[in-house]
Amino acid sequence: MAGPSGARRLQKGDLLFKEGDSSNAMYLIRSGMVRIFKKKGDSQIEIDTLRSGQIVGEMAFLDGNPRSASAEALMETELVEISKSIYDSTMVQVPEWLKVLLKAIVARLRSTTTKMKNLESSSSEMNYADGRRNFVFLGVHDCLKIASAILLVGSNSKEDLPEGKRIKMGSLERYANQVMGVPVAKVTSFLDILKQANLMHISENSQDVALKDAGLLESFIQYVCDENLLEPSKRHDISIRGFLVMGLIAKHLDKFSKDDASGMATVNVSEVLKLETTAAGKEPFRMDEFVELVKIGYASNLTVLASDKQTTMIQPDTFRRAYRIQRILKIIEAMNEEKQKNALGFR
Repeated sequence: MAGPSGARRLQKGDLLFKEGDSSNAMYLIRSGMVRIFKKKGDSQIEIDTLRSGQIVGEMAFLDGNPRSASAEALMETELVEISKSIYDSTMVQVPEWLKVLLKAIVARLRSTTTKMKNLESSSSEMNYADGRRNFVFLGVHDCLKIASAILLVGSNSKEDLPEGKRIKMGSLERYANQVMGVPVAKVTSFLDILKQANLMHISENSQDVALKDAGLLESFIQYVCDENLLEPSKRHDISIRGFLVMGLIAKHLDKFSKDDASGMATVNVSEVLKLETTAAGKEPFRMDEFVELVKIGYASNLTVLASDKQTTMIQPDTFRRAYRIQRILKIIEAMNEEKQKNALGFR
């Protein structure tokens, strides 16, 4: 509701502006409280809470960009609206160089604010190689908490979708955020990772969310817990190259028969290499890179019968499950690296 002399009064729940709106005013909060948030699907990501004496919407107003987030009153709130016409009339007497400087400061403030928010919402984990702590967006404990919350909400769900057990986003976010203390932004990011790993179904409008494989998510939790208890030197970390070899073997695993008695399959790694070699003769991996899978325990030592027949023993179900777990971890790792670069301003 607008009042005289640019006054605005909002009731609890009223929107001051929405994400994507044109920026035609900024506001001084005289009393009350305003939250700033972004929507992602049917969920919301909290950004900031502003109180009496603070300015709302100044960056988008000053740099001319659309609103990058929405603003909602958390209680009865009184504001003073500073419109573009009022601002322009005030700025007439300001030297041009000062206007340019002001725009530059606003641009830098927007960039710095984004970077700080990224870092503040990150976790901190120890890098055991150099003894220093690194900032990550999704840490081990974040993943364990969110995965556990998904299983809990899924176990209480009475509704099945064609893709799997329905997960109620509202319940998941409330439980993960309010009970386990995980920011909603991390919950939605982890769900995106599980979708990429083909463990979750998320519709385009985020209305339908389903857990495809609860058993694998349980295995992921167990694996991460077990790894977290090990000495760093004894953990089953796998390199990108080793993960590539693992993925190619998993891709062709059905080509090799399994012994009914032992449950093991004899896999010809040379054949996998040949199948994946390009027409130009470029090989996707070297045979010595396979050794990493042996050291971790995913496969037995190679038996060299001929140059085109180098075999290993693999338990197919265990191997596939391990590969899918490693895939989730690699996606998390890649996302953390990207978030860190963005937060620190690297390009």
